[in-house]
Amino acid sequence: MKRGPSLLNTIFVGDRVADVARSLGCYPKAMVGGQVPMIETEYPFVCQLDCVLCIMGAKRKMLLNAYRKMDIDYVVLERTGGDPDPSGMAAELEAEGLAVRVLDFTRGLEHAIAEAGGIFGREKEAVKVAAEYGRQLEAAQANLPRPGKRVLVLLGISRPGAGAQERYLLAETPGGFVDTALLAPLGCENVAGPLLSPTEETVMGGIQLLREFKGLEEANPDAIALTGDPLVGLLALRDFAREHPGQAARIPALRDHAVYALPHCCDANPMSYPHSLALWGQALAG
Repeated sequence: MKRGPSLLNTIFVGDRVADVARSLGCYPKAMVGGQVPMIETEYPFVCQLDCVLCIMGAKRKMLLNAYRKMDIDYVVLERTGGDPDPSGMAAELEAEGLAVRVLDFTRGLEHAIAEAGGIFGREKEAVKVAAEYGRQLEAAQANLPRPGKRVLVLLGISRPGAGAQERYLLAETPGGFVDTALLAPLGCENVAGPLLSPTEETVMGGIQLLREFKGLEEANPDAIALTGDPLVGLLALRDFAREHPGQAARIPALRDHAVYALPHCCDANPMSYPHSLALWGQALAG
């Protein structure tokens, strides 16, 4: 009989650790992330300590205190080979008396899945998950259309239970992960450039906060993809159409109703990539 989900007495440090572990039916008591927007909605019963950069910097004591107060058995650190790399804390945490395990993503996702199976005692499940991932990716790539459209990708972030003042609209900047993983394979172009500010910081691997919703007519997208909380983007588009009805009627994405709610995709949630690629392909081919 298939084993159900398990809540492990552990802390995950790194979004990828949580994503791969979840595919094996394993969840932590607490986690440290920062790259996946609104992560608390995906893990509602997991204590979110802070972001990786904070824990690796000034808030290291938060991790140490949580480990002791929650009587945690061990911490799982993500090895990325980049910056930041949570595995760089391993020696220091062990010196503080924490039991540490490292999940290595530098040798590919298949290796990481197998290694996670060993860490969590789910070796058989890991074999099946890796095989299924391969099948889904092959299927998505085999049926991939090439619509070649100009696409604007907007990410909506909202704070659960908060009001409208806690909604944020961001744009995927050209050259980021979405371009490489989704738009380029579909023969599409990211046209967010006119909406971006040269003085605004780019965060989370190629995403920029839009403090003003300007430049849509210059971007002139054929399609608009709304990720995260789609309501945030829909409200912005509604207000634009009300304030500039003539311009809205000339923008292909709005004129042709080519506005799609699609899953957010980033390198911090690799397990959902085949499904995301297939859905983006289906939407943009329309």
